[in-house]
Amino acid sequence: METPEKSLHTFTLTAMLSSILQGWKLLVIGTILGGLIGQAATVVLKPVYETSAVFTFTIDYSRTGLLTDIEEDQAMEVSGDLIKSTGVLTEVIKQASGNGIDLDPVRVQENFTAERRFSQWLLKVRADDPNTAASLSNLWSQVSLAGFQKASRAATRADGLRRYILSLESCFQQSTSGMAAQPLCQASDRLKLQAEIENSGDDLQRWQTESQGMFTGLNYSIAQEAGIPDDPSQHSRASLVLAGGLIGLLTVSLFMLFTRKI
Repeated sequence: METPEKSLHTFTLTAMLSSILQGWKLLVIGTILGGLIGQAATVVLKPVYETSAVFTFTIDYSRTGLLTDIEEDQAMEVSGDLIKSTGVLTEVIKQASGNGIDLDPVRVQENFTAERRFSQWLLKVRADDPNTAASLSNLWSQVSLAGFQKASRAATRADGLRRYILSLESCFQQSTSGMAAQPLCQASDRLKLQAEIENSGDDLQRWQTESQGMFTGLNYSIAQEAGIPDDPSQHSRASLVLAGGLIGLLTVSLFMLFTRKI
């Protein structure tokens, strides 16, 4: 036989639902009030729009030869580093200011996101105006494109210098071997060769730095420009009203359960 103390604390799902449904009027009122609060929140919280431009990358294996998965992954990460680099983002802020858009490093850090998807990088931008979001995302992609072009030119120069230095080193070896050598590789030109190798090495280091890790076999293009979003991704009127209604419903339900248990 069940003791009074045990039956007093018995709590089933059926009893809980029955208790809640008995106060259905309060549930309706709570839901409506929650929805109204959500409606009021739309005045305080501005909607947030998000859009993105898309970069696509491919590798020209005829120039690079076969690469390992790790090497290909590193190439993609290098591309992302350039997109997110301080130089690129600083230029975006500068050009945005010239276009009448107030932007600073803090806003960039909060609202600019570079997301990798396989062989693509998505340049996502959030703003409280859809046109501003699209404008900034496309601006970011154009500045990044200019950065890739500059880095690719530097990579091409570095690649040419590497081949040139190899030829100089081969020539220097011929000048020290005592064997017959090409006219420019004679022992009498040894000091000139050594100085040219050192000067070319300094130039190579400079061009490698400017290439920012890019290599000549990496191709890039803007696959998709950012479009103007139709609907906000956050703080939309419908989502806030729905969230407010659900919170109101849950709050009233918990209040009823608590008061009835007491």
